Amino acid sequence: MLFLRKQRSPLEAKSPMQTRVSAHSLSLSRTLVGAMATGVISVGFVIAPAGAAAQSIPITNAGFEDLYFGSNLPAQYGGDVPTGTFPVGPPPAGWTAYYEFGSPPTGANIGVLNPGTAADFAPDPAFFDDGSPEGDNCVLLYTNGDTGGDEYGVEQTLGAVLEADTRYTLIVEVGNIGSGTALLPPFSNFGFFNIDGFPGYRIQLLAGGVVVAEDVDTVLPDEREWATAVASLITGSSHPQLGQSLSIRVVNRNQPDVPGVTGIEVDFDDVRLFAVPVSAVPLGDATSGLVLVGLLLIGLRLLRRM
Repeated sequence: MLFLRKQRSPLEAKSPMQTRVSAHSLSLSRTLVGAMATGVISVGFVIAPAGAAAQSIPITNAGFEDLYFGSNLPAQYGGDVPTGTFPVGPPPAGWTAYYEFGSPPTGANIGVLNPGTAADFAPDPAFFDDGSPEGDNCVLLYTNGDTGGDEYGVEQTLGAVLEADTRYTLIVEVGNIGSGTALLPPFSNFGFFNIDGFPGYRIQLLAGGVVVAEDVDTVLPDEREWATAVASLITGSSHPQLGQSLSIRVVNRNQPDVPGVTGIEVDFDDVRLFAVPVSAVPLGDATSGLVLVGLLLIGLRLLRRM
């Protein structure tokens, strides 16, 4: 009932609109995302006032590095997930399970993956060539089989509330795990996992349990790679959810993609949430910023098609 995942042959190459997220485009996207999150670049008619600084809102176990006591992780590891393994069971520490319709869909598994790198698996294929974006681990959302089903994921309520006149930026690394075999028992006993394809994802920012910002399938990482997903919100002087507790959620959309695979999976890592005070400015003062952002986004699209 476990999982691991996919490897795409040349005959199964994605279309030009789904081409590989190159190192250059990923670097540019992270640079742009970081600039926007911290107020260096502003979009629309709202900018950060002079001297405003981005506040990083604390997230418990944001990189999924805390000890994980999955139900099938041998006790000898003491919760330290070994390289090349993927225990499943309860959600990672600090997170709770989310199910679209209140109960787990058939075959759904939540756990922690320590993917290792290409060097750990050589000469066999790795789950992710460069490992996790932050630390060793990531959260895994795996569905056994190829038929998909209801959406599910993990979520966390934060110690902050939705405030007026603030720009919120949620940033999450989204991974498309490659097919392979675990490095150690009992996980290696499951054999080779064909987890080709990508079932889609959501990242969501909520206030009082209401989704106020989300990103759905905007980025498409190639097999064994990661891409940066971003969801953002700018509140004005009023918002129906002002004062409500913030929470974050990452979701496997669980959409069937490739028939006959062992299972379908999405992985997430390095979850970040920034808040920056903002104030309205005249159109003329914002135009140059809009032009710059437009040019950067066009360049990013071109790089992704290289």
